[in-house]
Amino acid sequence: MNNYKNYLVLIIFHFALVFLSNSFIDANELVSNFYSEQLAQEQVEKLIENQEKWAWLGYSIVPLLVLLRTTLVALCLSIGKFFYNMDECEIPKFKTFFRIALLGEFVLVLVGYFKFGYFYFIKTDYNLQDLQQYYPLSYINFLDLEKVQPWLIYPLQTINLFEIAYFFVLVYGMYKLLQNKYWKSFEITVVSYGTGLVIWIGLVMFITLNMT
Repeated sequence: MNNYKNYLVLIIFHFALVFLSNSFIDANELVSNFYSEQLAQEQVEKLIENQEKWAWLGYSIVPLLVLLRTTLVALCLSIGKFFYNMDECEIPKFKTFFRIALLGEFVLVLVGYFKFGYFYFIKTDYNLQDLQQYYPLSYINFLDLEKVQPWLIYPLQTINLFEIAYFFVLVYGMYKLLQNKYWKSFEITVVSYGTGLVIWIGLVMFITLNMT
């Protein structure tokens, strides 16, 4: 499939996930239970009211987030190839790197479905904090989160099998695109995507530190 079809299918998967979450997870009750001891009843009701008011953002922001994430990943891959391409053939067009990033996105959308399935079928008794901090097949699930600093939660969530699978989809895509040695594609992906991921994690940690 071309980039437009891949992008459209991804958006449909994301919309379906948002619909399932809104239909079977009572966010209002989770918010009410979580903040009932911290805020006054009027404040909790106002919070829920605002949450319902902006619920449509859950759908409208999905296409933008997917486009932004895939574009940034494709940019990292293309920059990585540029620096490894000094004495080689012409650099492929950006849309080919974008296609690789889109294919990787199919791995990431599975995270949401696994998370939904976990809370719908397995851990049916949960609170808002559980929902926010749980990440499927992640190292963080083996830790006591009460002892973990808030700014460390996202980096620890990133250590997961889905991220590894996503990385190897990018490696394979680069390998098929560039028709070079597999380990060369592995090296390019580590340097390019890996650097971008480290920068992103650092940014999230910085924002979290300044918000807590």
